[in-house]
Amino acid sequence: MSKERQDKEYVKEEIRREFQLERMVLFSDAVFAIVITLMAIEIRVPEMASFASDDELGRALVKLLPNVIAYSVSFLFIGFTWYQHLQLFSLLKDYDKGLVVRNLLMLFFIGFFPFSASLVARPHNGVFIIIVIYFSTILLSRGAQLALQHYILIKHPELRINSDISEELSRFKNSKIVLLLLIVVFLLTSATLYLIPNPEYKPFAWWWFFLFPFLLRYFKKKNIVSKRL
Repeated sequence: MSKERQDKEYVKEEIRREFQLERMVLFSDAVFAIVITLMAIEIRVPEMASFASDDELGRALVKLLPNVIAYSVSFLFIGFTWYQHLQLFSLLKDYDKGLVVRNLLMLFFIGFFPFSASLVARPHNGVFIIIVIYFSTILLSRGAQLALQHYILIKHPELRINSDISEELSRFKNSKIVLLLLIVVFLLTSATLYLIPNPEYKPFAWWWFFLFPFLLRYFKKKNIVSKRL
């Protein structure tokens, strides 16, 4: 085979790989967008034909606050996950089956957010299983993204372009520590919710989450977590 023909075949292969990577990114973006849209659909106008007064409308809108809060928290998490996904895939020049599987696994857990957020938004008086479902969705999504980061940054460097990844490695290290801290706080909160029999005292279990920023600050002082988080 002549050198000119080899060059043409190489260019064709590069174009094919770029096209396949672009399809993977577009598919991932579509899943993120659909998940956010489905959560927004849960914020419905109160089912009343008309409102006699502003107070009546205000009371109806207040009932939507749990939906708005659940949507806002989930949107921030999904938006942050999408941003990290965007940065990570900008490093790629090729793909393999392992990359596709790990990306699909992350999108699989992201897809549970409309279901888990709708559960949290409904009145439940602190039902333990609902809280476990929502935070399990968060933790599993983060864990799947960490597996994707590890696969690209550490396990298969041949899939990446030749560029400095020190910043990405720092983010990867920070993400592992943050996930570990979230798991610890989540387990403490879950155990407290389960062990407290009186429903009136169950909200105190959420105070464990006030511990999270202090733990994060401690790890930053010890240089275990980069200050560029």
